[in-house]
Amino acid sequence: MEGSSTPPGQKYIPKFIIYAEFGIPKIDLESYRLIVEGLVEKRLELTYDELKLMIDTEYVSDFHCVTGWSIKDVRWRGISFSRIIDRAKPLPEARYVYVVSLDGYTTTIDLEDLKNDKAIIVLEINDKPLSVEQGFPARLFVPHLYGWKSAKWLHKIIFIDRYIDGYWEERGYHERGRVWEEERFKDYIGKHKTRKIVGLQNI
Repeated sequence: MEGSSTPPGQKYIPKFIIYAEFGIPKIDLESYRLIVEGLVEKRLELTYDELKLMIDTEYVSDFHCVTGWSIKDVRWRGISFSRIIDRAKPLPEARYVYVVSLDGYTTTIDLEDLKNDKAIIVLEINDKPLSVEQGFPARLFVPHLYGWKSAKWLHKIIFIDRYIDGYWEERGYHERGRVWEEERFKDYIGKHKTRKIVGLQNI
């Protein structure tokens, strides 16, 4: 039950396991832009400096990986996703957000999950800027969804009107991915796929 100490099927560990399916991308802050487009009234292109000026949210929340490990009491700081919604003004038919990372990783998130007041674009973890391994310059974090939905190295946020699979969804993972409902696999049946681990990191 949500609100209890540990979500079903999860175990707390002391260090983040760092995954990077396509390797860790090289970051060029001079050319970096976070692009917001698709079914919106206003397309956005935001530099890293502009993102830093938009920071408005900070809180402590656990992180939950779909493979069964969790990290307790992480401090997240960044931009509430509702602020992106307010600026871009999605059209009424927008129902999902398709996310593209700098390394080519993709995932799709139900827009209702991103309207949650804790859905944020993260720039800092535990009072420090994101490390490259953790998704610098910006990553998503949606605490009630499994970690594969919180894409690192955020590049494009595309508002769309119908669901399409992203990288892990194409490989059998759940369309929505809510932690407390144990939405790990489509039809709740599946087997974890091998992931590329590039290291461990203290919080």
